[in-house]
Amino acid sequence: MADERVSGEDSGRRGLGAPAGEPLLWVALYLLACSAVFIAFPAIDTAVAGWFHDASGFPATKLASLMALRRLGDQLVILVLVVLAASLVGKLVWPARPMAIRPRSTLFLLASLALGPGLVVNAIFKSWSGRPRPIQTDLFGGDWSFVPAWHFDGACISNCSFVSGEASTAIWLLAPVLLLPASLRLPVGIPVALVGLALSLNRLAFGGHYLSDVMLSWGMTAGVVLILYRVMVRGPLGDRLDAAVETGLGRAGLKLRRLLRGTLARL
Repeated sequence: MADERVSGEDSGRRGLGAPAGEPLLWVALYLLACSAVFIAFPAIDTAVAGWFHDASGFPATKLASLMALRRLGDQLVILVLVVLAASLVGKLVWPARPMAIRPRSTLFLLASLALGPGLVVNAIFKSWSGRPRPIQTDLFGGDWSFVPAWHFDGACISNCSFVSGEASTAIWLLAPVLLLPASLRLPVGIPVALVGLALSLNRLAFGGHYLSDVMLSWGMTAGVVLILYRVMVRGPLGDRLDAAVETGLGRAGLKLRRLLRGTLARL
């Protein structure tokens, strides 16, 4: 993530700003197409969920390897947050040095995580959709009726199936890839995308989500990430964020140094 300093803004403009390949338009079309398919053919969700179900339930839930894979998603997010925190703390410790990761990049990643997987997916949709998870429905050994995608009349009260929080976090892991130099985005992005795909499919295998939950959460999160990237990283706001955070943390670091010197002198 530190390398995005030297990549410049031009590579980002050539990639995400090209009119012929406008990514936000493609995300919107993706969401519309997915929604139309799952609304018109809700049986797709139950059929795919049935692939992972047998007489014993969802056997994937008993596999230690898949449980470890599920934990990997949280661990990767924590790793990104630790790196971002280290960059912020580093500025406090060495206030005269530029931050290892540009402030705009740090704030972009924190904001996209908070607004995408945090607010849009978990706080809004999962709290209010009412859609039971596959394992909770009478089709797969539960008590509640199946509810199609974009229907909000299910029996679930909170932490519901629509949409997938873990799939949302999995696709968010691609956000740091946007901050890399253009030459590194594809070679780094492909393995990250494959990990995100595995994390998302794992939720299907566990009976925790339907295919529509996963695919629509991808689109919602990607939309949030791309909007914030355009506003916070590529736009003029990015320069103001860099200056404000570098100056603020630099001053705070100098004050902290003076405070520590004064405390040590009195000892």
